[in-house]
Amino acid sequence: MVRQYQLTSALLLVLAAIPAHAAIDDARAKGIKWLVQTQKGDGSFAGLQGLEVQSTAAAAEAMQAAGLTRSPQYARALAWLTNAPGGSLDARAWQAAALAAAGRDAANIAGTIRDERNTSIAKAGSVTSGITTWGAYPGYGAGVLDTALGYGALRSAGVSYPNDTTELTTTALCAILPAQLTAAPWNGAWPHALPQNGQPSHATNGSLAATAIMLYELKKQRQASRFLSGSACGKSSPAGIDSAMTAAKAWLIAQANGDGGFAERNPQTGNLEVSAPVTTALAIRALALFAAEGDSAAVTALANARNWLDAQQNTDGSWRGDPFVTARVVAALPAAAGAQLTDSDQDGLTDVVEQQLGTQVNVADAQSLLDPNAKAVPGLTATSFSVSANLNETFNYTVPASGGNGPFTFARVNGSLPPGLTMASNGQITGMPSTPGSYAFDYEVTDTTNTKTLVIGRIDVTEAPSDGDVPLPAWALAMLGAGLLGALRRHAMRTAA
Repeated sequence: MVRQYQLTSALLLVLAAIPAHAAIDDARAKGIKWLVQTQKGDGSFAGLQGLEVQSTAAAAEAMQAAGLTRSPQYARALAWLTNAPGGSLDARAWQAAALAAAGRDAANIAGTIRDERNTSIAKAGSVTSGITTWGAYPGYGAGVLDTALGYGALRSAGVSYPNDTTELTTTALCAILPAQLTAAPWNGAWPHALPQNGQPSHATNGSLAATAIMLYELKKQRQASRFLSGSACGKSSPAGIDSAMTAAKAWLIAQANGDGGFAERNPQTGNLEVSAPVTTALAIRALALFAAEGDSAAVTALANARNWLDAQQNTDGSWRGDPFVTARVVAALPAAAGAQLTDSDQDGLTDVVEQQLGTQVNVADAQSLLDPNAKAVPGLTATSFSVSANLNETFNYTVPASGGNGPFTFARVNGSLPPGLTMASNGQITGMPSTPGSYAFDYEVTDTTNTKTLVIGRIDVTEAPSDGDVPLPAWALAMLGAGLLGALRRHAMRTAA
């Protein structure tokens, strides 16, 4: 009897989870649909002014999670990110992380972040050396959020420097852990700024965004075994770091409202404010690392938060009508899996997204949703192309490029050419295609000044018409049309008589 009850309870839990998963899958597809529709011609996503890089990086992360890595939309977003100008630390950190996650070389971007690190921090009237921190811009002091993002950019891009693990450990023990707040209602949280001379009083309040991003990075560094064993500034590694993460996780979970969404606390009253999508998405990003290890409190918080996000989605598929918010939320949902990844026409857009867009799942039409003349780099023009090739027949096509400083070098970096075809460094695609189908790929164009742009190409391989299926010439079609029209008129006259 007990066994039967246990089985029944387990079955009920599984059945109860099905609608939730279906709702989340639907929310993801609708969110991606909205992002695809709002992507600018050059591949970027325009959020609030000054957040274009962050919005595009978040959109690339969302498309990757939704299984759109073969889509021209994803390729164009990466093209724009590759060429996006430098900006604030957080913009470049998200930019580097998105490119690295896509397998692109983000070392140059992360290298600029490495070179802008602070090597000491002034606090309590003294200078503590051996610490590596970052501010929003060089000389802007040391921020919790920026320091976490700085370390994250170096980690994701694989950029190192002498004594980097020593500085990481020292920074954690002498700057990050001492900055963790201990008084209610902030106990376990981190403030926006690390302790330093001359900081404003409000910088000492706890911040959910700063705490979530710092907790995420500490956990990722810990998983990569990058903290050295030892002690400094009255703290120990790795035990002290683990304790700090436990406290931060507990505080973060406590920032959920009754509706399941997460919110910042009012700096004056200390009370939780209204749940917000981005705040919730950042909390999910951090807690997901602990949920993956079986942390039951994190698992419950994640489920409630994702259900709340699902309920906040607009009818058009967006969250708050903003690309940055929408992309961060989609990236916070569980990654697409199983049938959600089916792409019947192999054009890079999954069937569930095409159903939301109203495009045909069996016709490769993803390319048609993009502006073919848009480009990611001013001065260097290499437009997208879509051409046809006949099966088992000689094919020759030269990819066009202009502007910039030629000659240009071409290289395929993602996707695949039809079997039997190759791309030379001068942009010439030659060979004899041996397999029918639609093949989408993106290729990089580089000029002599090392200016680069990423462009999408598409080749459709079909069987050539057989001898018995030779198309009729235009004059024959005209005669047939005239004859048919005459026959219809004669039939109408007989019927009238």
